[in-house]
Amino acid sequence: MGNQLVGIAPSQIYPMEHYFSGTEIVFESNMGSTRFFKVAKAKSEEGLIVVKVFVRHDPTLPLECHKERLEYIKKALANAVNCLPFQRVDLTDKAAYIMREFVKHNLYDRLSTRPFLTTLEKKWITFQILCALNQCHKQKICHGDIKLENILINSWNWVLLSDFASFKPTYLPDDNPADYTYFFDTSRRRTCYIAPERFVKSSTSDDAVEDHVTVRPTDSLARLGPFISDNTLTPAMDIFSAGCTILELWNDGTAPFELSQLLSYRGGDTEIVNKHLDNIENDNLRSLLASMINLHPKNRKSAEDYLDQERGRLFPEYFYSFLQSYLQMFSSLPIMTPDDKILRLHSDIGHCKNEDEEVEAEQAETKQVSCERLPPDQDGLILIITVVTSSIRGLRQTNTKICSLEILHRICKYTTSDTILDRILPYILYLAHNSTAKVQVQSIETLTACLNMVKHVPLSDANIFPEYILPAIAKLSCEPSAVIVRMAFARNVAKIAKIAIYFLEETQRNAPHDMPARRYDTEVNVLHEFLQRNVLSLLTDSRPIVKQTLMESSICDLCGFFGKEKANDIILSHIMTFLNDEDKNLRGSFFDNIAGVAGYVGWQASDILVPLLLQGFTDREEFVISKLSVRLLPSSNWVI
Repeated sequence: MGNQLVGIAPSQIYPMEHYFSGTEIVFESNMGSTRFFKVAKAKSEEGLIVVKVFVRHDPTLPLECHKERLEYIKKALANAVNCLPFQRVDLTDKAAYIMREFVKHNLYDRLSTRPFLTTLEKKWITFQILCALNQCHKQKICHGDIKLENILINSWNWVLLSDFASFKPTYLPDDNPADYTYFFDTSRRRTCYIAPERFVKSSTSDDAVEDHVTVRPTDSLARLGPFISDNTLTPAMDIFSAGCTILELWNDGTAPFELSQLLSYRGGDTEIVNKHLDNIENDNLRSLLASMINLHPKNRKSAEDYLDQERGRLFPEYFYSFLQSYLQMFSSLPIMTPDDKILRLHSDIGHCKNEDEEVEAEQAETKQVSCERLPPDQDGLILIITVVTSSIRGLRQTNTKICSLEILHRICKYTTSDTILDRILPYILYLAHNSTAKVQVQSIETLTACLNMVKHVPLSDANIFPEYILPAIAKLSCEPSAVIVRMAFARNVAKIAKIAIYFLEETQRNAPHDMPARRYDTEVNVLHEFLQRNVLSLLTDSRPIVKQTLMESSICDLCGFFGKEKANDIILSHIMTFLNDEDKNLRGSFFDNIAGVAGYVGWQASDILVPLLLQGFTDREEFVISKLSVRLLPSSNWVI
């Protein structure tokens, strides 16, 4: 197409929907249009697809060869797990349609999407890009237009190299940007990752006779592609483009080249390259990228050589020995349902953790550090966490939702605080609201356990309790929730309060000295206000078992959280009413725990408590009297 394409000014411009009339494909939305392609999201019998439409203003334009080439690429890459070639090509009199599966995000989108990629995730993506190149180059297939937009990435960071550009010209004129803009700058970002050797002199250049590779000048209206004897892409061209893409990934979206800068680099100006490489801190990565974007094609290695070179250096050993083959299982046909993924992960999680630790433990031993908590750049479990969390919203069964929470609970012991807060916490809270009572109970238990494992609180999460966590779980303590959910809340509310205070103290301690901070007492009062409403709901619950659970699990710790005054006004004033309840177990739990409460409120409460204790000796249930005798008489000196 790049060699034959001649654009003829259309007599009429039609909307995208026009090109789907009379087909079994249902147009859904426009994804963008350029003079080369119109791109749409559509529905087919297999699901959502991306359709690229090339309008045939000249019906005689020979496109059969391009169709055959795309179909050959599809067959050749059928087993390439990191490649997504076009799956179908249709030719009609009015247009050519090339189609592939729809994937929501590309790597360009992912760079600006929270939670931002960690160092290890970037290594994993870099590894997969090289794997994708190795897979297609082994089949003698070259891509021709590798850029962030053509690297698709799913919700659990599995990379797919897509939109193979066999129909685009290999060589471009170095003195006319029209062809580059028409064929390659479809995103209008002005970035240019075309290998320098693909820019050649046009046939009208004065010294063109001396150059063995030339292209014909291209008219901006006609859009003629290059015409040269050898129009074959080479793996080295893809390596250069991939190197630019990886460099942009590691520089957080800062593109290394625009067209003018790339042409300057082609002329020998290496300043712009050195500037971008200097931003790369990892020596192995910097060396890899410098080799991939080397000006001379012969100095670039193959993707397979780079993978072998960086094994155990830039890329952890478990990428090769375990992770790639294991995660490939979730992307291969037949595609597992979210429930099936969670069940498989639940049965394998111990093995996954051990594979991650075996390699890192060796390094930990040599450095005399513990491998219980790996540093962020070695936290391989985050790659498993993304598979779990990406499946949670699609779960249908109660048991798999509980399994997902159990997996997250187990992983939390070994992952970082940032991972818990950014990657795990939102999904625990999601299950706490959009599930059955059993799942909500497990959510509360998992939430408490995971938050208790957070040792470092980033300054950005200083207000995570009053602004996010506490409002999200507030309704679980109220009557509409199931009894077992309210019991779980009562069992954990004091632990949550203690963790909230730890978060506050940690952020206050680590806050920069030049940053104005709110007073500690003010922040504590905010937490008191939130939790006071929850505790009051539990203290006045209609079910005695909820109040009994609160008394036996949390009441003394809550007194410490609220302090002497509020312990008297909020807690003591309500638990006294428990003695009037019909449930003997609730009355018994009052006497089991009243000594601890009295220790917080002090001797001033003796005037109130002594009559209540005397009332207990006249209780109609011997069970309650025995509780009073066993628990209080040995320590009765507190009322003297």
